[in-house]
Amino acid sequence: MRIPAVFLLLCASLSVCATEVPPHIARGHLLAAFCSASPDTNPKQVTAIYREIIPVAAPPGSYTTVAFRGGYVGLAGNTDSTGGDTINFSIWGKDAVEAEPANIQHGTIKTRQFTHEGTGWAGRLAYPWKIGTRYQIFVHVKHEKGQTLFSAWFGSAEKHEWLLAGRTRKSGTHFLGHAGGFLEHAGTKDMQLVRSTGYGPAWVHDGRHWLPCTHAEASVKDPENARFFERDNVVYLELGLGRKSEQGSKRTYPLKAPAAGPPHLPEEVTQRK
Repeated sequence: MRIPAVFLLLCASLSVCATEVPPHIARGHLLAAFCSASPDTNPKQVTAIYREIIPVAAPPGSYTTVAFRGGYVGLAGNTDSTGGDTINFSIWGKDAVEAEPANIQHGTIKTRQFTHEGTGWAGRLAYPWKIGTRYQIFVHVKHEKGQTLFSAWFGSAEKHEWLLAGRTRKSGTHFLGHAGGFLEHAGTKDMQLVRSTGYGPAWVHDGRHWLPCTHAEASVKDPENARFFERDNVVYLELGLGRKSEQGSKRTYPLKAPAAGPPHLPEEVTQRK
């Protein structure tokens, strides 16, 4: 799906001088915006998530994710305003280790243990992502011998593409909790530039069945410099100086129920016994 050029033009039209940067933003971050999706009845356990996202405006310093309890899959490596070259797959936990590396179709990027803003393992999938393109993310867990194996996949939704973003293992039995997501601006440069992501169809798996997400909750930390809205069953988040929210700091949108299950997946979800 391509985003209309008019919408992209509007996103790039904002200009605010540096003297207007609020003190709380000048110290480090343009505050994040969030969007979670849920079915009519939340399951006790979530073993898998499928979610579609559309990067609309992603100048350098932008970071957008599909998140869950214990980690996230995000679009990083912003090369310029047209997109980036890296998919980040992070799992928190001092004992988190790589169980299988990411697909190297587009090259190899070094994975690492991270200690910034938490501790865990960060995988890297080399991938030339572009703004205006709809992408699909699939994450699931498998439990074996007292450990949890987290697997993440990424690809173009239009092309029905799947590339392994990596597998990470950590001790204990862990579940994904929910289908979340956030958009943030890391740093203090170019705060006048708008950053925007659309969140599309989503499903969660309860260990037995896929459940379509029929609600999306959007929220912002700073409604004076971030906003959200819904269009054609996609919820959009925007960050940027002066992007004032007209709907407060939080709102839940009803979504049209998608199909009974997500599109073709690269591997099966482990069924609960």
